[in-house]
Amino acid sequence: MRYREKFYKCFSTIIVVLLVVVTLFLGCFSVYITRFGQISDVGEADVIIVLGAAVWPDGPSPAMRARVWRARGLYQDGRAPFMIVAGGLGKYPPTEAEAMMALAVSWQVAENEIFLDDQSTNTRENITNAATIMQEMGWDSALLVTDDFHMRRAVALAEELGIKTLRAPVTAERGYYSVLLRVKYTLRECVALVHYTLTK
Repeated sequence: MRYREKFYKCFSTIIVVLLVVVTLFLGCFSVYITRFGQISDVGEADVIIVLGAAVWPDGPSPAMRARVWRARGLYQDGRAPFMIVAGGLGKYPPTEAEAMMALAVSWQVAENEIFLDDQSTNTRENITNAATIMQEMGWDSALLVTDDFHMRRAVALAEELGIKTLRAPVTAERGYYSVLLRVKYTLRECVALVHYTLTK
């Protein structure tokens, strides 16, 4: 009995220590990811890449609207003369790229200066398809527009493909994410970034 009690006590202690270590790691990593994504780089680029966000039953989600509005501001400020909107068909039509293009045009971005990637279904495909468009157009630098918690992995993917990347995180009101959703998405990015680092 004593041996069993000691075993369970030791096992319980190990579990608690592991949980504490994992919690501390995720907490520190989350702070790093968020702070990295909140930095807006200065300078101009060949094109603005807007990463996809959900289309809701009644139209673009608040996240999508915020991303396109941020891109529209960069375009109007002369930071880049062209825009790539990336995202395929999600749960509801139209494709994310088509919805973003419609928003951008309604906000005075010239339609002939917007390029669509309406086939991608995840961040890697967003970046890969955008890189293909850039290569065809002879571009090598991009302002990358997405939410702060998403920026670190997006930049890593872009730089892997040789894109000279400037961060342009969403700076509009981000109240469309509850605290719990922000925690969820940030932790998801922690896991995704670790997976990317280990498998690239």
